[in-house]
Amino acid sequence: MKTLLRSTFVSAPGDKPELLMRNYLDLSSSGMGFESPADIACWEFIQRFVQTHNHVPDYTTLVTHFRHAREDLVLDRLEELRTLSARSRGDFQTRLETKAEERRIRVVSELLKEAAVITQTGLEIDQGKGKDKKHLKGPVAAVRYLLDRSHEITTPTLGNKLRGVANQDGDDFLKEYERVEADPLAGVGQHTGLEQMDVALNGARRHELWIHAAFTGGLKSTFMLNWAYNQAVYFRHDSLIFSLEMPYEQCRRILYAIHSSHEKFKKIRHKLGIQQDPDVTVGLPYDYIKHGTLREWHPNAKRFLKDFVVPDFNDLKGNEYGRIHIEVADPDKPDFTVADLRQTAELIYSETPFSLIFVDHISLMAPRRWVSNTTERLNEIVRDLKRLSMSFRRGQGIAVVGLFQIGRRGYQEAKKRREKAGQARFDLTHLSYANEAERSGDIVTASWVDDELEEQNRVQFQCLKSRDSKKFEIFLARVEWPCRRLLVCYDVPVIPDPNKKGDDQKQIDDAADVILNAE
Repeated sequence: MKTLLRSTFVSAPGDKPELLMRNYLDLSSSGMGFESPADIACWEFIQRFVQTHNHVPDYTTLVTHFRHAREDLVLDRLEELRTLSARSRGDFQTRLETKAEERRIRVVSELLKEAAVITQTGLEIDQGKGKDKKHLKGPVAAVRYLLDRSHEITTPTLGNKLRGVANQDGDDFLKEYERVEADPLAGVGQHTGLEQMDVALNGARRHELWIHAAFTGGLKSTFMLNWAYNQAVYFRHDSLIFSLEMPYEQCRRILYAIHSSHEKFKKIRHKLGIQQDPDVTVGLPYDYIKHGTLREWHPNAKRFLKDFVVPDFNDLKGNEYGRIHIEVADPDKPDFTVADLRQTAELIYSETPFSLIFVDHISLMAPRRWVSNTTERLNEIVRDLKRLSMSFRRGQGIAVVGLFQIGRRGYQEAKKRREKAGQARFDLTHLSYANEAERSGDIVTASWVDDELEEQNRVQFQCLKSRDSKKFEIFLARVEWPCRRLLVCYDVPVIPDPNKKGDDQKQIDDAADVILNAE
């Protein structure tokens, strides 16, 4: 527990207050408590401080408070805690889940002992503040007692309650409100990196199913991989991709090609002669990476990939990049269902928690049971994906993004609209054979590319449905076709990077000078 407590206040130069604030909110919502008086006193002060100031305290603030209060035991504990390294994101959540599981084991053992006492001799139960104690006795009372207390075991550590009486749950409701009020990222989902889309929809949120549709060649998979890339590199979140269409190696190649166009490498690309115009985004072409012919494209291209792109993309700790997990369907299984997806996702999450699941694509999944036609099959899969977003990790929930293939009829109708009105438009009926998408999808978006847009390096995005937000207007994003990167229609991507310090780029450039000048 001391690692969890240490991860809720700033002590070392590398501590990120916004990440430690997220730790505090996770720990607070988990209901986990501390045992030693020093830890309890420290945690209570941190809670009061956050509720007052909306950010976590630093070590100096804690020491000043407890020194003034002459709490020597707490001061000794703080001195011990400061020697530990703070954990964040997946590392913190994994540790929290481990401690929560240990608590569940203790709670179950205690409940069974109490149930045995109730069955045999009876037991006085404290019902809470302002209520008289209640005497329980007999096997029926014991079973009811176990059922009443079962929510302590079944409620997810980092999720929603599974049951309760709403108009007897005011205390927990107020705690929830205070957590949201104190959370600077409340209501913020997993952003795509495309400004127009993110401003309107505020990202994919937990418990939501986002469906993105397009015709063949409409950049469904490219959009998904760019989204996962932006989540990892710019927003520092882990994600999980289930690729039922592309093999792992193909997804991996595209991600490295995308990363080669990162703006941090602009000076390096210029020094190597790969980039001439400083105002143009240049990345290594995917096709040359695929065929192992980068030297034919440029004599320094392989060196750029080997010495800069790969080491930087793999330096998760130094760059604080999130992980991009990629899973492909088991080749030994003829069908891949949402139940299979859930099982794999739960296992990966238990080791390295993530924030978003991508499914590429829905039409390639199999239903739980045999059904007679395509409509029933796809509708069942869509419903199961919605249930997955709601019930993942025993109700904790997860954001799910499913890619969907638009049929030729929908493509032809959108093409006619473009010829008539100058703008292609899909509607929900174009999601072939899946009317469930209109009901179960919280957000439905679509992309469109034709020969004219391809020549202009553009792709069109449209919002068909948004349950809780205003739909965005149709907009064009920029496509760097060789490296497969999607950007807003500006030369520099409008993607926030709040964790970067001002001198980080100088450090990157200085390190590049050392490598480039080496014999």
